[in-house]
Formats: sequence, C-alpha cells, structure tokens
Amino acid sequence: MKIGFDASDLATDRADGTTRYTYELAKRMSKLSDSNNWLFFSSDNLSNKYQLEGDKRKLVVSKWPKYWTQLRLPWDLFKLKPDTLFMPIQQIPYIRPHKMKTVAVIHDLAVHKYPEQFTYKDWALLHIFSAYVARKADKIIAVSQATADDIEKYYGRTKNVTVVHHGVDHDQFRTPKDDQEKETAWTNITQAYPNIKKPYILYVGQIQPRKNLVRLIEAFDLIANRDSEVQLVLAGGHGWLKKETVEKAKAAKHSNRVHMIGSVPDKLLPGLYWNADAFVLPSLYEGFGMPILEAMACGCPVVTSNVSCMPEVAGDAARLIDPMNPQDIASGIQEARNNKVALAEAGLQRAKKFSWEKTAKETLSVIER
Repeated sequence: MKIGFDASDLATDRADGTTRYTYELAKRMSKLSDSNNWLFFSSDNLSNKYQLEGDKRKLVVSKWPKYWTQLRLPWDLFKLKPDTLFMPIQQIPYIRPHKMKTVAVIHDLAVHKYPEQFTYKDWALLHIFSAYVARKADKIIAVSQATADDIEKYYGRTKNVTVVHHGVDHDQFRTPKDDQEKETAWTNITQAYPNIKKPYILYVGQIQPRKNLVRLIEAFDLIANRDSEVQLVLAGGHGWLKKETVEKAKAAKHSNRVHMIGSVPDKLLPGLYWNADAFVLPSLYEGFGMPILEAMACGCPVVTSNVSCMPEVAGDAARLIDPMNPQDIASGIQEARNNKVALAEAGLQRAKKFSWEKTAKETLSVIER
C-alpha cells in the first residue's frame, strides 16, 4: 500500500499536542511494516530536523504561502496517487483523487463547547473543516472516548470512528536515574529560568482560555496565603486570547511568585516535572491531555479536572478537581502535595499503559484496514 502522510504540521513553529502527535507517529508508523510505501507531504523542508526519508519513505516538499492543505497538497495527491491519505489533523483536502481513501484524526471539538474562546477566524475554520471530516473521511480516529462521544453528539457519526489514545515517550519522560541526574536537571533549569525556586506547582501546556489558568492562579493565591515559599510555574506558549491570563498573573496577590516562562525545550521538560511538587491541568475541556501522561511518567503527582477526557486518561492515579471552583483546585493541589509518594507511584503505573508504539500500531491498523 502507498500511504500519504500530511506532515506539514512539523513545518510550523508550534509546540503543541498536535505537533507532537504528528511527529511521534511519523517517526514510528513507517517502520512498523515492510509492505507499505510512505509519502510524507510537507509545506517546507523537514530533513534538517526530522528523519522522514529512507527505505520506502519519501519526503515530498511543496512550498506554498497559504492554505497549503487545500490549495497545494491536492496537486501532489493527484500526481503521486497514494492509496490512502492519513491526516493527523482534523482536516482533509476538498479536492482529492476519487479512489484515494482518507483517515483523519479529530483531536477535540472544543469549538462547539467553548466557541467564545476562539478567534473568529479559528472558530470558522475549525467548524468548516471538522464538519467536513465528520461527513467525508472514510475513517476517523478519535484520540479519546470523550472525543468520540462528541463526534456523535455534534455530527451524529459513529460508523468507522475508532478511539486510539495518545501515548507517551518513555525514553524522554521517565524518572531520574539517580539523585545526581535530578540535581543536574535542576541546575540546568535554574540557569535557564533563574526566578524559579522550589517548591513549585507546575502547569505545562498552551496559554489559552480553555486551560482555565485564571482559576488556577486564583487557587494558587489561596495556597500562597498559607505557604510563604511555594511558587506557580506556567510553562507554555503558542496560545490565543491569552491577555486575561497574563493580566491575572500580574494582578495576583502573590504575583511575584507566578512565573510564565514560555515554551520549554524538550530537554528541560523532564527535569521540570521531576522537581515539581505537583503538576496541575485544570482544563475546562481537552481532547486528550498529553501532559498528564508526561507528568505521571516522570513520577510527578497529577491534579486534573473531573470533566471531559481527563478522568479517562488519568484513571484513579490523579486527584480530580472541579475546574470551576478555585477552592477545590487549591484543595486538590494541597492533597497531592501531602500525598506525593502514593500519587506519584500510582501515576507511574498508569503511564505504563500508554506508549507511542502502541498508538502507532493501532493507528496503522486503522489505515491498513
């Protein structure tokens, strides 16, 4: 089978879950079967950063200024004629070869639940593209059962919808080998971010309204009233409509202990988890919540919301909180800090159930079927 893979997300500067998902599957799926030929389509050259070329693998670069998926990718599809096109984003080209099958991934449908939290342009495009995928893709992969339920709720589709969970890279996200590795990681973090001091509570993810960081900052103020040393570290970038979060951080009662450090390089992320008192993802809605697994695999206690897919991902290995209630968020964080050892161990066992290898195998199975 000749499989096309839209790898254009890797040509962006984004550091979000969809980009990581695309990368993890691109580097794994093509190595799982000798019977397939792979065409990785991209809007820019990826060879310097990603090794996607080799035996039965070809990188097809077609530069285009705007709307590459809809205006440029179709040219390559008609020229190279893959049997199946895998789209790791929730979009498929409107113009495409008639005989070519399509498998598209729907990560979340937050645009339906929280439309006010999107710019108008993003709201419109997500509605158009998601609805078209739901109607026209031959098969759909939902990254959680919660997302599959939303596909049924908003589009009425259940046929050929398969749930394939995200994974976690256990080579990168793991516990430290020894105290020296943990201490070295902490030294590197403090060199990169001198304002961070222990103890700290950690958030990793995009800075956007759906992540509910305004209420997390309110919860932190409640904790900081009783703890004169604890800090809050918000690690993430590439957000939208983040003005309210930034202003809330500046206006917080303990604003001098709230640190927005932007996107963190992959090499520093494990150390940031290792040294945190707890990781908190208080989102109002997620398609999956990849940082939950990253934190668990690193042995960091997890606090997350009791809504959407987060209980599905976390199982009984996290303290679940009401994301609408700052007091409950604060109580959950304190409980996690007080029970670090037990919660960390539960998280480690939970994270073992997920891997990108498993995700890649299950995804390839959907494509090949």
